[in-house]
Amino acid sequence: MPITHVIFDMDGTLLNTLEDLAGAGNHVCELHGWPTFAIDAYRYKVGNGMLKLVERFMPAEYAGDSAMFERTYHEFCAYYAQHKEDHTHVYPGINSMLERIKQAGVRTAVLTNKDHDAALPLAEKYFGAKAFDLVQGRIDAFPPKPEAPITLHAMEQLGACAQETLYVGDSNVDVQTGHNAGIKVAGVTWGFRGRKELEQAGADYVVDSAEELENLILGL
Repeated sequence: MPITHVIFDMDGTLLNTLEDLAGAGNHVCELHGWPTFAIDAYRYKVGNGMLKLVERFMPAEYAGDSAMFERTYHEFCAYYAQHKEDHTHVYPGINSMLERIKQAGVRTAVLTNKDHDAALPLAEKYFGAKAFDLVQGRIDAFPPKPEAPITLHAMEQLGACAQETLYVGDSNVDVQTGHNAGIKVAGVTWGFRGRKELEQAGADYVVDSAEELENLILGL
């Protein structure tokens, strides 16, 4: 069946946000005198949202310390809000791909585990206020991806049916997200995790460029 709706992950799929996320995490670690991490190490800390990211860079000795977690989370969010555009950039070919599939009548959304208050301004800055029919970040009303409810909510808002919807992401979390909602998944190799993880997770398609993704979406 033709693809009429495409739901995109944000971090590692549309935007390379890794350095800014790592910078915010390491800033908080330095505040507390905790060990910091190489930027590449954050490839495996991101993907499940900001709450899980904070949990992953905090030292294990603070596991279960809700007061310290809340403090650290708010410190991270405050710093990231001020520095989320320091190094972030759009991956090659993404904007032209989005423009062409929109011209073809495909409806699009962003669905990310990034907190909604951080996701919306990033989407508007790098793609414009009208690039997507919906931008949905993490909100307290739904569990984060890969749980199905927030994906199904986005599909309902779009008027999308599973058979004609494609989810696009760069990690095993994204593959699980699409499959949990009953939709096919295209994994992109230019993101944080790479081809091997996507294939092992069971991605329906794996693409190496925005042009290849565009051709898949448009059936070319």
